[in-house]
Amino acid sequence: MTAANYVYQSIARATKDNGTTKMFGLMGDANLFMVDSFVRDCGGDFIPAAHEGSSVLMAAAYAHISGQVGVATVTHGPALTNCATALTEAARAHAPLVILAGDTPADNPRHLQSIDQRAVVKVTGAGFVQLRTPETVAKDVAQAFYRAQVERRPIVLNMPADFMWQKAEYSAQVLDVFTTPGGAAEGDLLDNAIGMIASARRPLILAGVGPFMPMINWCNWPID
Repeated sequence: MTAANYVYQSIARATKDNGTTKMFGLMGDANLFMVDSFVRDCGGDFIPAAHEGSSVLMAAAYAHISGQVGVATVTHGPALTNCATALTEAARAHAPLVILAGDTPADNPRHLQSIDQRAVVKVTGAGFVQLRTPETVAKDVAQAFYRAQVERRPIVLNMPADFMWQKAEYSAQVLDVFTTPGGAAEGDLLDNAIGMIASARRPLILAGVGPFMPMINWCNWPID
C-alpha cells in the first residue's frame, strides 16, 4: 500500500512496520510530531524519560527483556550528546537498539544546536544511518532496524528537522534478518574437532560472547 504522508508520519509508520510497539524518549522540536503520530496514528506507547541518556538505557533494558529491538528517540544537538555514555554502554553490551535522533536543518549550519552528530555517535561505538531524503524514509528506517539486529549494537537514525513537514509516497519495507546459525563445522573440520575432544586428556572449551559467538578452542592440558 502506497500513500503520501508527511515525513514525520512516515517515520512513525516505518517504526511500527518494523515491529515497534513501545518507544522511550524525550521530546523536542525535531521529534515531537513523529512521537505524536506514533501514538495517535500507529497505536504505539510512548514512555517519557527525564533525561536523554535514560531513554537509551530504558530501551536497552526493554531489548534485553523482550528480545526485540529497543527504540528510543531524542531531539538534536545537546540532546544527543547527553546520550553518549548510555550509547557507549549499550554498544559494549551488544544491545540491539534504534535511536531516532532529530538533527538541525542541513541548510542552517549556524543553528544554535548544530553539531556533527555522526562524529558524536562514532566515538560511542554505535552505528549511524542518515535519513537521506523524504522518499527513502521506509528504506532508511528498515536499514537501521536491520543493522541493529545483525550488528547487535545501537544504531542512530539521523532525522533532519527540515524533512519533517515534507510529503512523499510511503510504502512499507522490512528487511528480513537471516537467523539460521551459520558456520557449522562439517566434513574433515568436524572429524578433526571430534578427534581433538576425544583424545584430549583434560579438554577445555572456551566460548566467547557477542556477535562472534560461537568461538571454541580445545586445549590439551598436561596432567602435572
